[in-house]
Amino acid sequence: MTTRRSFLVRGSAALAVAAAMSFGLTACGGDAPAQSDGGTIKVKVAVAPIQFETAYIAQQKGYFAKHGLDVELVRGADPAALLAQVVSGDVNIGIGSWINVATSAAKGVPVKVIGGNGMVDSKSDNSGVLVAKDSPVKSLKDLAGKTIGVNGVKTGGDIPVLQALEGAGVDTSGVKEVAIPYSGMQAALERNTVDAVVPAESFYHQMVAAGYTSISNPVREYQADMPVTVWTTTAQWVSQNASTAKKFTDAMTEAVAYYNDPAHLQDVQKVYADVNQADISKAPKTFVPADVTLNVKEAQDGINAMRHFGLLQKDVAVKDVLWDQAPQRAEAGK
Repeated sequence: MTTRRSFLVRGSAALAVAAAMSFGLTACGGDAPAQSDGGTIKVKVAVAPIQFETAYIAQQKGYFAKHGLDVELVRGADPAALLAQVVSGDVNIGIGSWINVATSAAKGVPVKVIGGNGMVDSKSDNSGVLVAKDSPVKSLKDLAGKTIGVNGVKTGGDIPVLQALEGAGVDTSGVKEVAIPYSGMQAALERNTVDAVVPAESFYHQMVAAGYTSISNPVREYQADMPVTVWTTTAQWVSQNASTAKKFTDAMTEAVAYYNDPAHLQDVQKVYADVNQADISKAPKTFVPADVTLNVKEAQDGINAMRHFGLLQKDVAVKDVLWDQAPQRAEAGK
């Protein structure tokens, strides 16, 4: 995935909770889906600005219809807004950021993850810690006491960076994080306002191509195979509509198999281009892997890291966030 905006670090769990509360936690999240004239079940699904291709493939290739679903796809925004749509009952199911869903669940928002979607690629880098070409910083150890530009401070997206610094023996309390949008990271390095930056996706690849030096790739190194985006609903809705949730995950399993097949890359690129109203030549040449089945160990490792660095104030178990019928495996490859 090389030309997308960040989703993980937009919004925060606290904002998601506030948004959900403003709509009312019991608004209509438990309403049963309506039956269409053709006997299929109507389901309203919100997709995110990234990793939406699998849902459109399920719709276009007839996987939803095959499993008796009449799905309306709604384009959503950041994690907080998407979670609020789900909790308020404006939609039945929505893409959520694993980080935001887990932190929101820890704060009492009644959400459940029914399946996975995009996950961290364990084989390629789409983000990293970059320094200027002539920087005296040659490794993570050299960042002790320095300033790092991240897209969001204490939002979850900076957790792998803190993990990498700690792993290199750096006292993270002595490292200053400053919030810089991806689009401003190159300028920040050029002006020497920070010692390193952590861009992602297209911004990372553009800066590497421009000659900036990558000294670490924390996301791949510390979060490989962790869920990035997940299909989320309310505990009330899934308890009353378990069969519909199962139909949805079955349809998405077929869509993900199609999406992951290299032979269908051009079809996935077309979905990306159509949704973004862009020329297909601007579509990514590769996309992040997807899997409806969640890797429990990797998901728990992500939660534990958030707890370790203070983003969570209490322990949270993956099983408390997952629907009990959600497709899951003990860990990647198992």
